[in-house]
Amino acid sequence: MIKELEYHAAHDLKEALELAEQFGPRKRFLSGGTDMTVRLKEGLVKEDIIVDLSHVAELRFVREESGVVHVGAGATHADLSASPIVRQHGLALALAASRVGGPQIRNMGTIGGNVANASPAGDTIPALIVLDAVVSITSRTGTREVPIIDFFTGPGRSVLAAEELVTEFHFPATGPGELSAFGKLGARQAMTISTANVAFYFRIGGDRRIVEARIAFGSVAPTVVRAHKTEQMFCQLPPLLSWDAIRGAAQMAWKEVAPIDDLRATAVYRKEAVVGLLAEAAYEALASCWHER
Repeated sequence: MIKELEYHAAHDLKEALELAEQFGPRKRFLSGGTDMTVRLKEGLVKEDIIVDLSHVAELRFVREESGVVHVGAGATHADLSASPIVRQHGLALALAASRVGGPQIRNMGTIGGNVANASPAGDTIPALIVLDAVVSITSRTGTREVPIIDFFTGPGRSVLAAEELVTEFHFPATGPGELSAFGKLGARQAMTISTANVAFYFRIGGDRRIVEARIAFGSVAPTVVRAHKTEQMFCQLPPLLSWDAIRGAAQMAWKEVAPIDDLRATAVYRKEAVVGLLAEAAYEALASCWHER
């Protein structure tokens, strides 16, 4: 039996923050609500008050200002996947958003909810990490900025205090010579929780070498993994488009992930999956980049 909950709808950010302070740890924010029904059925919702954010228009935006992309926590996955700004200046995030659930989920689910749930399988999280995103966390007393990589403290846990709300994400806009991408493996592709996912960012030098790399894997550890050793391997690649070299660099991921066996996949399968996902996505992205040059 699904538990009864007290419901409150916030109509602007000020009201949302007032409700957050009033109810503290007794409340749970609801944005798109795509995860709430499942959690209620499984008895995973401990809070007894729901604060609905879906009417808070101030949280739903995408804009670029002075070389920085700003994304409101209320932006839906459909907003992000279709946004010319995100596709041009943060492609990994647009691709990740396009692979979240089916069309109905993408039209309702928000990036704020995807991140605040702090699931290691959250598709937008690796993309935000490789784009070097910062999270804006707001309460009635002000706003603090937290690098996305420092936001998560464990599966389903984050640095958010009871009276705080994620309001925005911002990251440097990618430009010429920079590329990013996202790949996901699931039993039914976009209609499922990730068995494994990967996002990366590469900055390409004038000699076609990778001079900076950021790589992150999801669904392979208690939190999303930043793969520093694998990044180093990619920065050592020769300026030649070689599948064997790219696959060899991606193989380092075996040593950086620590997946578990569960109903979706075995640990060994997930390790193989992230190597293949990274190699294929990197080869395709580098081939496109070098062809343009």
